[in-house]
Amino acid sequence: MDTEAMAAHKKELRSELRARRAEAYGGPAGTAHRARESRLLLERAAALIAHVEATLTAAPAQPVLVAAYHPTPTEADVMPLARHLAELGAHLIFPVAAGRELDWVSWDGSSPFLDSPGRGFGKEPSGSRLGPGALAAAALVLAPAVAVDRSGTRIGHGAGYYDRALTAVRADAAVVAVVHPGELLEAGTLPREEHDVPIPAVLTADALVSLVTIDGSWAPRPAIRS
Repeated sequence: MDTEAMAAHKKELRSELRARRAEAYGGPAGTAHRARESRLLLERAAALIAHVEATLTAAPAQPVLVAAYHPTPTEADVMPLARHLAELGAHLIFPVAAGRELDWVSWDGSSPFLDSPGRGFGKEPSGSRLGPGALAAAALVLAPAVAVDRSGTRIGHGAGYYDRALTAVRADAAVVAVVHPGELLEAGTLPREEHDVPIPAVLTADALVSLVTIDGSWAPRPAIRS
């Protein structure tokens, strides 16, 4: 499939997946369903929480950096987990719109978020920007996605922000995409291009899942097992 055909295929898939998400999580009933799942998602993240706690204990003088994101109204709600990690003492950073690259801003666990000028972004914390390189120090990255398949292929919102950002993440960091249960798809469902960064783990309201590739050609980063 050539580049133009691949882009068209991804655009069609993205539209289909977003439509399913809007149907399941839009409106009052969908909002209530999402809120229930957000509580379950926090429970399923027990291994991630334990990982952060252990890292904090091992090096109490060193900041433990966790990258999260403020979800759009129908994305999986990672905010209860982000608040909990901040309460434990982790240093939370959130992405902010900054042209072609993601920039990052610290969040203290309680300050309000502001509307983002970026298309497809959730809200943003206010404060000084840390620069795109801030992600390189993260011990845990909670990444948004439209969907992920069990071969580790992630499809995002189409701008390539996270594919570019994740190339800077250190090798021992835990990278976890957060999606709704129905958005973890069968292996090989999503097309992968050379620039698409594979995802080693997925967190949903059902489970924390470590992923492997179909053909073994990709060695995943260390994943936190539930």
